Amino acid sequence: MKVLILGGYGAMAQSTVPDLLSSPGVERVGIAGRNASKAEAFAASQRDDRATSVSVDARDSADLVRELKRWDCVINSTWYDLNVPITEAAIAAGIHYCDLGGLYHQTLRQLKLDSRAKDAGVTCILGIGSTPGTMNVMGRHGATKLDNVRKVQLRSSGAVVSGGEPGKFVPPYAIRTIFDEFSLDAPILRKGKIRFVPALSGLERSEFMPPVGVVEGYYTIHSELATMPKTIGKGVQEMDFIVAFPPEFRETVATLVRLGLASREESTVEGTKVRPYDVTSSVIDALPKPKQPELDVDIQRCVLVGEKDGNPMTLRYEAVTWPHEKWKVGGGVVDTGVPPSIAAQWLIRGKVKERGVVPPEIAFDPVPYFQELNARGRKIATAPDFWATKRRSGFGQSIYCAFTLVEGRPQMRLPQKRKPVPPF
Repeated sequence: MKVLILGGYGAMAQSTVPDLLSSPGVERVGIAGRNASKAEAFAASQRDDRATSVSVDARDSADLVRELKRWDCVINSTWYDLNVPITEAAIAAGIHYCDLGGLYHQTLRQLKLDSRAKDAGVTCILGIGSTPGTMNVMGRHGATKLDNVRKVQLRSSGAVVSGGEPGKFVPPYAIRTIFDEFSLDAPILRKGKIRFVPALSGLERSEFMPPVGVVEGYYTIHSELATMPKTIGKGVQEMDFIVAFPPEFRETVATLVRLGLASREESTVEGTKVRPYDVTSSVIDALPKPKQPELDVDIQRCVLVGEKDGNPMTLRYEAVTWPHEKWKVGGGVVDTGVPPSIAAQWLIRGKVKERGVVPPEIAFDPVPYFQELNARGRKIATAPDFWATKRRSGFGQSIYCAFTLVEGRPQMRLPQKRKPVPPF
């Protein structure tokens, strides 16, 4: 298997690359990008001859297609604005493709390439990270357990557990994407139809397991809403995505957005046209990094409310990811970067049968996907280790399912008086 990673020295590739190199049957891993020195340095840091640097500009379509023809699959770990041209290049080259999400609008544009991908005999999986990605697959699994679905709540949060320095501003992923999440209207599903609400509206307080605790979250634009209302089906009427960032980080980014420093509109500065969005992003990218990188625990929660056998039922799934000590990356990097490694390997081995442009909840059978994560030692629990507790209340039956990605850490504790049962 030969896998090329565009943006191969970026943040999320810090777990994608080592996961590929630790997987059987991987012949070569291409670490690609415009910055040859960064690609070479990251390839050398892997201490594995199978990791090779590749200099390619994703904006040069002809050059990209030529390069892609040398590989079996491409993982797009670049900025989401490049998703459509890179998807088109992969289809033209006749190879499989996967990415980390298109922030709703790009995902919709990519889905229009479905017939072209089918004609080329390739599969393009959109948004296979943590969320979108594992979140979608949890939603699909839950939907199969219900006769009808009324509401789906998608929630994401996390907390730094080690590293970092006080006062240092460290975006957990691309600051350009975060600016868009804080400024673009967010899609939500109400009465079975998508409508848009202002970013950072819909304040909600939620409680997650320690060390996250009680957090405040808000609506933001995300790719799940581009596909899940249709793929979940079963009459779903409500769906929304809410993310909870640390308060200080949220206020800093919100202030930059309010001041227009994240605007995509051009301004003239001393006779030169610039976009504040580009300038501010470049300045933040160049900020000094902490001596010890911030390592976080990352949590995704998917709650489905519906009915089973005529009774109200709520299903709650949580994926909890801790830092990876060997790779020296946080949970947010692990749970985002490992799924595309799995996707690429499944695509090359022919384990994904669907052709065309598809979301992860269509591409993956949930249980084998969870077992793949479990097999990597980071523990997404599956039967018989997958625990669920059932209880009866005045509102019907409630099931709690805890997925835990963990490296040598205990799983979430469940009430001891209730007998755990596998839900599969």
